[in-house]
Amino acid sequence: MAGGRKTSSLAVWSWALYDFSNTIFAVSILTVFFPLWVDQQVGDGAWLVNTATAVSALLVFLTAPVLGAVADLRQRRIPYLVLLTLISVFLTAGLEFAGGVVIGLALFVAADFAYQSALVFYNALLPGVSVGRGAGKVSGYGTAVGYFGTILALIVLTLFVSDAETIRLGLGSLGGWMEVGGEPNSNVFLPTAILYLVFSLPAFFLVPDRAVRAPRSVSLGAAYRDVISTLKNIRGYGGVGTFIIATILYTDAANTVVANMALYGREVFGLDSTGVRNLLLFSTIFAIVGSAASGFATDRIGPKRTLMAILVLWLVSIALAATATAVWVLFLTGPLVGIALGGTWTVSRVMLVALSPPDKLGEFFGLFSLAGRFSAILGPALTAFLLLAFEGLDGMAYRISIGSLAVVMLAGIFFLIRVPDRRPGPNVDEYAPEVK
Repeated sequence: MAGGRKTSSLAVWSWALYDFSNTIFAVSILTVFFPLWVDQQVGDGAWLVNTATAVSALLVFLTAPVLGAVADLRQRRIPYLVLLTLISVFLTAGLEFAGGVVIGLALFVAADFAYQSALVFYNALLPGVSVGRGAGKVSGYGTAVGYFGTILALIVLTLFVSDAETIRLGLGSLGGWMEVGGEPNSNVFLPTAILYLVFSLPAFFLVPDRAVRAPRSVSLGAAYRDVISTLKNIRGYGGVGTFIIATILYTDAANTVVANMALYGREVFGLDSTGVRNLLLFSTIFAIVGSAASGFATDRIGPKRTLMAILVLWLVSIALAATATAVWVLFLTGPLVGIALGGTWTVSRVMLVALSPPDKLGEFFGLFSLAGRFSAILGPALTAFLLLAFEGLDGMAYRISIGSLAVVMLAGIFFLIRVPDRRPGPNVDEYAPEVK
């Protein structure tokens, strides 16, 4: 390479702002308000939410690598990011008008599928947007900004539930869709969709979508053949296969903990919506710190060492949560979960960039998403099974299901130890524009 220029700050922060937008969706729909809405509609709805999450994960599992292969063949990512994000936004808005639980769950599955699929293309933009800046730092910026989205969602969107009448009066004729009385969690669905769309727009227009080779013709057959060829030769890609196995295991544990935080606080400790909001808000503040710190650590000591430390922190967090005897212990665990969560997403995608050939990046991020979705099938399915199996034990059923995740996290550490310790710099340099 003759030389390179840094990606503009505007492009970097536009990319990071997409993390902000999709995290609003994740905390509102996947973690807090939709699960609580289902729980209100049917009572003890944890198993239904986990089952629906497993179904959407199965759909992503079947399609994500092919989507990534299409992006590699076309050498374009932004058009797919735009399309899938818009689909997720409209389906999220549709939750407000779902009426019943069955339709609501169907819309949830479809919206989650589009959201997760969009992340394949978003993550694959990381090398191009981090040219000259350090992939760890940029990834950390994105994750940290994303957790500011969590704070916004927990503070602002909670008002649509806790102070619904005041918000409705303030909106005047525009607030006619809102419900009042009780805990109307459905009030957050439409605002979530609007925020998701608005904060995604800069990434659609300002993030570079650089190619590392000439585009090729696209067909589903060619995409499937590429995926099959890659899987057959996965041993030749320097630790990617082992890392994918590790990712399945540690994200299985991490995703399941996060997806059940709201219901765990309610079912075991009797927290109301405000208490759940405070727990998640407290944890999220530390997730911002963990995101930024892990990004800098990744660029300094490498992604593997940083990720190992993060997984050990997950073990401690899971043990504390499962054995907590008072709500203050849960609030002590929250910051540890936050730091570990922010670090997990920051470092994992940088490690994949370090291990992947640049012209296969979309495909490998498809496999990375597949790993996350496979884990999202296993984790919620295991949780749903344990909750039903130990239903008569009340809160103890949740303690057993959360505690079992420590074994899964240990297995993830076992495989991560066997992954090569590489840096992302050489692969990022492939996206650097030549100075003329």
